[in-house]
Amino acid sequence: MRGFGLVLRALAKARFWLLGLATIKDIPSERFNAIIEELRADGWRLTAQYEGVDAWIDYGSLKMRKGGRRLKFEWDNWTEGSIEGRRTLIEELSRRFQLPVSRAWRWSEYDDKA
Repeated sequence: MRGFGLVLRALAKARFWLLGLATIKDIPSERFNAIIEELRADGWRLTAQYEGVDAWIDYGSLKMRKGGRRLKFEWDNWTEGSIEGRRTLIEELSRRFQLPVSRAWRWSEYDDKA
C-alpha cells in the first residue's frame, strides 16, 4: 500500500510542475484569514469550500476565482495556511503580501528522503 501512496504523491508533484504552479506556505492563521478577506474585497469570489466535520478545526480548503485566475487555499492546524496557483499569480501575491514563494507542492517536504 505504501508504494501506491508514493505513486500518487509523485503524480501530484508532476502535475504541479507541469502546470507551472507555485505555493505560498506556512502562513499564520490570522494573516491567512486576512489575505482571504482582502482578496474577496478585491473581487475574488468563493467557488468551493471543504465542509467536512473537521472543517477549519483540523483542515480547511477553499477555492477562489477572479476572471480566469484561480487560487486554492488550504489550512491545517499543524502548518497553518497555504495558497496555491499559477506561478505568476502566486509571485504577484508574494510581492503584495511580502511572503516567500515555493515552487514545490505544499506536501512535498513530507516525502521520505531516500
